[in-house]
Amino acid sequence: MVSKWDYGGAYKDFDINNNSIITVDDNNFLKVHDIFKQLPNFMHNADMIFTDSPWNLGNLNTFYTKADLEHICFNYEAFYKRLFKCIHEINPRVCYLEIGKQYLAEFIMEMKKKYKYVTFYNSSYYHNKDRICYVVRGANKARSPKLDYMDEEDIIKWICANEDYDCIGDLCMGRGLVGYNAYINNKKFVGTELNYKRLAVLLERIKKFNINVKIKESS
Repeated sequence: MVSKWDYGGAYKDFDINNNSIITVDDNNFLKVHDIFKQLPNFMHNADMIFTDSPWNLGNLNTFYTKADLEHICFNYEAFYKRLFKCIHEINPRVCYLEIGKQYLAEFIMEMKKKYKYVTFYNSSYYHNKDRICYVVRGANKARSPKLDYMDEEDIIKWICANEDYDCIGDLCMGRGLVGYNAYINNKKFVGTELNYKRLAVLLERIKKFNINVKIKESS
């Protein structure tokens, strides 16, 4: 019986598990990874970030449950502080973060600690205007993309096609919307994701391009 958290069972087509490091076409890198652990070196390749991280503690714990992992974080502030520490360590020129209303102000304040120009966009998800979210953009050079009231999927498509970057990183890759859109725009991507079953969805989507996938176990 297929679990509702199997995400279509894409992981069965790849030799992937909780310790996997994945290389796609020799210059794109992914790792099944908990954000509270040491950042993989390849994440420093990113000169731009887009991340849709868990929006609150309940959301965060749900992702641990879906990944069949023990909950290790019991304070959402600890999570988003760790998220921003990773962003500071990677040091991207441009950073986009998707968030809900509950912690929008905190994300804006944290973004302003690193970037001179910070703005946020009203957005929605699943192409449903009633599902409201926000996308915060930080950069040290002024630019104001016209992204207000676009669906978050369309924002990701626009970013991957139009921003000036060499490699985009995603600290919560999920099912790989960022990686997929970077790939079809001939851009490099790197990412980490807690749940290997979700990460396998990205590999399933891009395998039609005859990708070269190498999977190894992390030490």
